[in-house]
Amino acid sequence: MNTNNIYYLDKPGGNFTLKKEEIQSPKKGEILIKIRRTSVCQSDVVIYNHGLPRIKEWPTVVLHEVSGEVASVGEGVTKFSAGDIVGIGCDIPCGDRDCLYCGEEGTGDWTSCPNTWATGHEFPGFSRQYALLPDWFVDLGPIKKFPKEIDLDLACQLEPLACCLEGMTRVNNCIENRVVVLIGAGSQSTYALQAARAMGARKIIIINRGQQRLDRVLKDFGDEKTVGIIWDEDAIENVFRECKPFNEPHFVMINVPHESGYRLATRLVGYNTVLDAHAGVKGAQGKPVIKHELDLNNDVHYKLQCFQATHGSSMHGINLAHDLIANNKLPLLSKMTNESEKFKPNQLLEAIKRADDRDSLKIIINWD
Repeated sequence: MNTNNIYYLDKPGGNFTLKKEEIQSPKKGEILIKIRRTSVCQSDVVIYNHGLPRIKEWPTVVLHEVSGEVASVGEGVTKFSAGDIVGIGCDIPCGDRDCLYCGEEGTGDWTSCPNTWATGHEFPGFSRQYALLPDWFVDLGPIKKFPKEIDLDLACQLEPLACCLEGMTRVNNCIENRVVVLIGAGSQSTYALQAARAMGARKIIIINRGQQRLDRVLKDFGDEKTVGIIWDEDAIENVFRECKPFNEPHFVMINVPHESGYRLATRLVGYNTVLDAHAGVKGAQGKPVIKHELDLNNDVHYKLQCFQATHGSSMHGINLAHDLIANNKLPLLSKMTNESEKFKPNQLLEAIKRADDRDSLKIIINWD
């Protein structure tokens, strides 16, 4: 068979090196995926800039948002055939078929497993031309088939959209006919904006420090139910004013990895508000402590408040995202990427640096 072009990142802040390795044919239960598109997540930016404790060996193969084509299948594989177009999630089973979370009789809550795996972390990522997936990944993992005519640029966004939907659907009826506040105007808020519209939100309020990216999101994805607010000293007052006739938002999602986002979000929480801490705060020194005093009785119980956090995705989010993409329920999704955000595999470093720009939404790498 042909050789596999694999791009290894030598170290955080380092360089990508192309190595050509022999492509292994799939054994019993395995499938070989030809990578067609990868998109760049902010987690990839963090990994490049600072590294990640979960990555134990360098050089490493990064990137975890992917769409591809089944190149060949091993003996006994019936769920997939050569030529199938697939999207793959990042959070994957630990490989133990008896695991209470990840196994054949497990709950599917992979991020709760103490031995959880993720592509681009413990499992090699997709900065490579071909990927061989083991039998447990094929049987239990988040691999979804798309219609053959699907736009591959959209299919590779299965995983980040799934992460967003995990947070928006954990509590029933917190979006439909409700006021949704999104803190930050990056890619996750832009996914949430489109999903909230598809789910029937009454109003969507986006708060962002920078005017440039806020303007881009409002121009390309906004409508009469969407409001943008600059994050300044008047932001809280302006949000509450936009919530009228309600006194406060029903759903608040934190999509900025900074303590200031958490401080802002907690001040927006009112009666019957669901707060989703979607972006965790971490850096080169680890995860800082963010103290917050909460009255569990008068706030949580008597105000019906819900404080939750979501990161990563299970098959729940993957299935929801697949439905939205495969059935074109997010008709503006293609606007996530403009011409300045499209790259080739030999431009991986440029792609990650572009993803770190303040005006960028979704970087896509075309492997064809």
